[in-house]
Amino acid sequence: MILHHSSLICKTGLPCPQSGIWESMGNFKTTCTISRGSKMPYYCGEKVQWVLIRAL
Repeated sequence: MILHHSSLICKTGLPCPQSGIWESMGNFKTTCTISRGSKMPYYCGEKVQWVLIRAL
């Protein structure tokens, strides 16, 4: 987990540090709702970094 410019960033496979809506980083983006403690998901079968865009 990394704090980046006041944003929370977490990598695939790590526990989610904050419930909310997360957006994948990279050329192809998606958003998903992830609960605190859940493993951060893969996107299209790839490990990605996720940035929190809205805390719930």
